[in-house]
Amino acid sequence: MLLMTVAAATALAQSSSDIRAYIERFRQAALEQERAYGVPASITLAQGILESGAGKSGLARTANNHFGIKAFGGWTGRIYQAWDDEPQKSRFRWYNSAAESFRDHSLFLKNNSRYRSLFSKSVYDYRAWAIGLQKAGYATAKNYASALIGFIDSYQLYALNGGVKLRAGKTVKITRYVREKPVFDSECQLNDEEESEEEEQVNRAVRRFVVEINGVRCTILYPGETISSVAMRYDIPKQKLLEYNELTDEDEFNEGDIVFLAKKKSKFTGAQDFYRVKEGDSLYGIAQQFGIRLASLTKMNNMSFFSQLKTGEKLRVK
Repeated sequence: MLLMTVAAATALAQSSSDIRAYIERFRQAALEQERAYGVPASITLAQGILESGAGKSGLARTANNHFGIKAFGGWTGRIYQAWDDEPQKSRFRWYNSAAESFRDHSLFLKNNSRYRSLFSKSVYDYRAWAIGLQKAGYATAKNYASALIGFIDSYQLYALNGGVKLRAGKTVKITRYVREKPVFDSECQLNDEEESEEEEQVNRAVRRFVVEINGVRCTILYPGETISSVAMRYDIPKQKLLEYNELTDEDEFNEGDIVFLAKKKSKFTGAQDFYRVKEGDSLYGIAQQFGIRLASLTKMNNMSFFSQLKTGEKLRVK
């Protein structure tokens, strides 16, 4: 997997304030890349937020690598090793500064034939760029494009270069320029206050931000993430993450799911003794919610893994 994506934990939180601080710190660098190479500033920043956990990932903090670019293609510089989807640690590029990472990201897109068609699109058409990046295979997450769009809409990154919030499925049209600033056809615009579908998804995930449950470090699987990318960010083998979360395949994870970064406990250590089952609950979901191993939860309640839950039923959690 080429890229990393965002996650939240004690030292690597991606709260809304972290994202805003990242935008403020690197907005000028993103605009410089747009002027020099034609990569939209909104896309550069959205990818930086997503791939580096708003600058909190080990790869970004230690190796100044904000876009998860691996050390291939004749790279002769320093190397940073981290887990991702390979059976052994992968080699990533180590930069002397964040500015080098931003420039190398632009050159990576500009000089790679897979992304050539993107540069025929307007720098204001961030939706087309996001969709194009996903189609070209920039990342493996199935919702990568919608995640980029969601971050751009949520944090008004489209306004960095004088652009507007775009309506899905509409062609970007500039009707005229006023003092060198573009004026857009109203059909392609959303009001800033109008929430796009992608924006709603991102906001819902960020609102669920967690760092610990039952004394065990964990995160939420954000839009655009995969378990492989979470493994790389926290330097934890993917197989260990599957083991901690009692699953056998990363495809069993869905956007918004809790992902534990260490082994869950045998019982809940908080004040609550029982949980009352709600409609749609599953034993596995309750085990994740309380940071309890599934086998422990079933044993405490004299159940099997296949037991059917009834709405209103009380389950012991300690």
